[in-house]
Amino acid sequence: MPDNTQGAHAPGTLDTAALRRKLTRRVWWTGIRNGGIYAIMALGGTSLGADLTRAGLSWVFVVMGPCVFIGILGFLATLRSIPVAVIITRSCRKTLAQYSFEEFWPQITKVDAADATKGRPKKMTLTLRTAEGQASPLMRMDPVPPPVAWRNPWPKGIENGVYVAGDLPFGAVGYVPSSGAFFLMQPEDWDTTAHDRKQAAPDRLTRAQDADLTRRII
Repeated sequence: MPDNTQGAHAPGTLDTAALRRKLTRRVWWTGIRNGGIYAIMALGGTSLGADLTRAGLSWVFVVMGPCVFIGILGFLATLRSIPVAVIITRSCRKTLAQYSFEEFWPQITKVDAADATKGRPKKMTLTLRTAEGQASPLMRMDPVPPPVAWRNPWPKGIENGVYVAGDLPFGAVGYVPSSGAFFLMQPEDWDTTAHDRKQAAPDRLTRAQDADLTRRII
């Protein structure tokens, strides 16, 4: 395996600093939006249902009950996901502070959860290939921010190729130019790729350490 598993150079490079800021804004906006929607469903539905019940419309809870229930579950799920979202977003930001989106991999093969169309499967893996056929290790990936439960969990347009910032035996951030989606990825078999990390040159290892990619994150 080459000393640094990377794809073929694209004709141009992306503004990594701008994309880093875009990623941060998107994660914050998604969290605030989802939390706000679920809070309104839970609290607003409860308040409205109580007011209408006092007005003699006791049947309204039959309609509002499911809305309140979904709101409570959704709000609790949003709160529960915050620690993981913070860790993954922090890893993406640190990675993009050390690496640039200078490599483009035009061929993506979905492996586990390839047919997922909704929900959040436990594991999604993929392989990347250059136009010349050079393959990456099998990579586990997590979209950033995570999609809502009823949407296809795969970033839209990922089949058309992705830009990669990172060092694949350690991990990397992927960016789908056709849809603007981000995802974090690391080798699926962390132990098998340990040899590649141990053989990394000192500058590669230092860079990966600064990006916080020398440990398993996902």
